[in-house]
Parts: sequence; structure tokens; C-alpha cells
Amino acid sequence: MRGVRRVALGMALSFFVLSLGLAYWQVIQADTLLKDKANRRLILMESRVTRGGIFDRNGEIIAQTQTSNGKKVRVYPKGEMFEPLLGYSTLKLASSGLEGNLADWLLGIKKVSPTQAVQKLFALPRQGDDVVLTLDSRLQSIAYNALKGKMGAVAALDPRTGEVLALVSQPSFNPTNLEENWTDIISREKDRPLEQRYFSLFPPGSTMKVVTSAAILRSGINITDLYECKGSAVINGQIISEQNDKIHGWVNYNMALANSCNTYFATFGVQAGEKNFLAAAKGFGFGQKIPFELNIPTSSITKATVIPTKLTTNLLAASTFGQGEVLVTPFHMALITAGIANHGVIMTPQLVERVLDPAQNIKFEQKPQPWLTALTKEEAAKITSGMVTAVTDGTAAPGALSNVQVAAKTGSAEPGGNVQTHAWYIAFAPAEAPRIAVAVIVENGGTGGGAAAPIASQIIQEALSQKVGDK
Repeated sequence: MRGVRRVALGMALSFFVLSLGLAYWQVIQADTLLKDKANRRLILMESRVTRGGIFDRNGEIIAQTQTSNGKKVRVYPKGEMFEPLLGYSTLKLASSGLEGNLADWLLGIKKVSPTQAVQKLFALPRQGDDVVLTLDSRLQSIAYNALKGKMGAVAALDPRTGEVLALVSQPSFNPTNLEENWTDIISREKDRPLEQRYFSLFPPGSTMKVVTSAAILRSGINITDLYECKGSAVINGQIISEQNDKIHGWVNYNMALANSCNTYFATFGVQAGEKNFLAAAKGFGFGQKIPFELNIPTSSITKATVIPTKLTTNLLAASTFGQGEVLVTPFHMALITAGIANHGVIMTPQLVERVLDPAQNIKFEQKPQPWLTALTKEEAAKITSGMVTAVTDGTAAPGALSNVQVAAKTGSAEPGGNVQTHAWYIAFAPAEAPRIAVAVIVENGGTGGGAAAPIASQIIQEALSQKVGDK
């Protein structure tokens, strides 16, 4: 009898473990499995479900399914303008980008309506849900054309809501006739057309000085005091040089930010201390997972630890102006810029505005939510003042607009090796009541003012002239 009991107990335990595993994979990990390219169920589902459409915020078609000669074909009217963000969906190549990440909505299997539930139960042909994005095709087009022929990325947001208005990565690819052209696309190793560069990690260069500004402001350092820039400074035996060994002379905080004075920020960043610097970086989202529809690599301060507890003096000095080991994504840099614009509050970024069922009833609608409070209103105002000075009387002047006050910061980041610096430009406008925040990077483009600023100014001009983002 004892042996029987043991066998029965063992079988019961086995069934219990199997039940837990089944529940884990079918309930907890259901969405993950659904979006996995290897999931044959998803591929089979495509044969009887007509994918919903993907639209921009103004109702322009970005992706839709059409039937030709009895065969369903996914059509992308905007060509490569939204790639690689939009991704693709084919039976042979599965799906990627938004086509993959939003598959549960597009196939009508997330928050199913009663009609969809019946159709799903009896495996009937059915229509998926339509997804309306926060993106604006007009801004996407401006950014795409301005960046075309270069390698880099653009991210633009509404700082008031966190809505993503444009996401462009260049070079990209044309999703039309994708299966036929796939070999050619993946062979473009130098171009990396499948890489979403707005989510790639780069050294931020001098755009990092807006983060360091928070540490300096909180340390009690008087930002009206003058500092003499002599073209270089020695900190703990390490020589900190200005770009092209430029001597800025006597500068206060505003002029140091405007002229992108490395020695000022290294000197006072070290004086402010590692605790203030690391706290400021964490407050802006370094070392934290960005809540978003797509996966974004975490921005970091060091290679070993995304947010370390300590920094050597030399590494701290280099980090204050975005060198050392600091890495950040252009998308995150746009969020940082938006946080300064929004009086210190970084809103949760949003890419999906709403989801509509086949009868065009709203199934889901985003609501603006704060993510981080990076600055006080007073701190944000002081950094904004420095960024305005950068446009009126500093390195960010190439991004100025005649009809509106822009607040901006340039960056020239050294990627290592014998290549040109990456050109950065972050900006928001109007400075007094911001409606758009932008981050632009041109890989190996040289100076931020020369290569990236003209791209940002075109986007800002279009956004403000069309009142993009206003409801």
C-alpha cells in the first residue's frame, strides 16, 4: 500500500507541475509566444485572418491588406519611409517591427469582441483590428528626406503627452516585394538597413551636458560665477580638451552650455560629485527600462554597470560631457529633451494612439502618463535658458528659426577609431511653450550644428506650421 501511495503521490505531483507549466505558457507567456517568429500558430492564423490596417494619426494608410487574384497581399503605400520601424509581415519571413509587435491587435486576438470570439471559436475567416499610430506622415516625410543619403536617426515627440510624432532610421529598405528582394536587403552589411538606429546605443557627446547641468544645479554651485576656459584643463592628471582646442575665455553656465565648453562641465561636474551626477543620470532614465511598445536598449553610464554606485574621477570627468563609457539611444535622448521642455516631467512615450475593431469602435485608447520627474520646474527653466542661449549665441545657432524661439544643444561624439565624430542635435520649440522635442544623430557627420541642426529645424518648422500634436 505504501508503494501505491508513493506512485499516486508522484503522479499527482507530476500533473501539478505539468499544470503549472501549461498555465505559465498559455496564460503568462501567451503574448510572448504569439509574437515569436517561430510560432506556427501565428503563421497559420494569417491564412484565415485579414490583418487590420495601420494608420498614422491623421488617418493616412501606412499598411493594409489587399486581395489580388484571390490572394491576400500586405501593401505599404509609403514605401521605405516608415522602415524599419513598421517592419513586415509575410508567410515566408514571418513578421518584424510593428507588424510583429502589434500582431495581437492586427489579428484581432487581443481583447476580442463577441463577434471575433465566435469567429475565432469556429475558425471562421475574420478581420483583425485597425491600429492608429501617434506618428505624423508629414513629419516622417520631412525627417526621412532630410536624412536620406546619410546614416543616422531622428526621433520626435510631443513633450506634453509623450506621443511619438516621427521615428526615422537611415538607410532603410522598401518592404514592397520583400521576399523577392530579401537576399539583396540582408547583404547590405555596411548600410545595416534592418537596424532601428533610433534604438541603437551611441556616445551622446555634448548633449549629455544637459544631464550634467542637473547635477551642477543641485550641488549648490553658483552658475552665474565666471570660469576661465583656456582651451584645456587637467583633472586628476587627465587632460580635458575643447573641440579644436577652442578657447572660450570667461564663461558662466549659460555661455558654457551655449559654447559647449567641455572644461567647464568637467570641472564643475567633478566638483558636484559622483553622487549628484549619477542621481541626475538615473533621474533622466539611465539604467532604467523605457516603457514602450517596442524594446529599447537601456542607456548606461559604464560598460560594467548601467548605473554604478561609484565613478573614478577621470571617468566622471569624461562622462560629464558624454564621453568615457556613456551610451544612450537617440530615442532616449529625445525623451530627455522632452523632459526639459515639459518642466522636468518625462511623459511615458506612446506610439499607439488607439485601436479600432472592424466596425470602427474604439477598443483601446492611450492616455498620457508621466514616467519620470527628472527636474524641478526651476531646474528645467535654467537648463532651457542655457539651451536658448545656445541657439541665439552659440553652437546651436544653425537650428534657429526666424519665427519661433528654439531651445537646443549640439553634440559631437567621438565613437573611437580614426573616423569623424557623430553629429548630434537635440531641440524643442517654442521654448516658452514647447509642442515638439527632437533628437537627431548623423553617424560620422562631424559637428552637430553643421550636420544635424538643419534636419531638426526642418522638422520643427513643419510641426509648428501644421500644429502637429494638437488635438
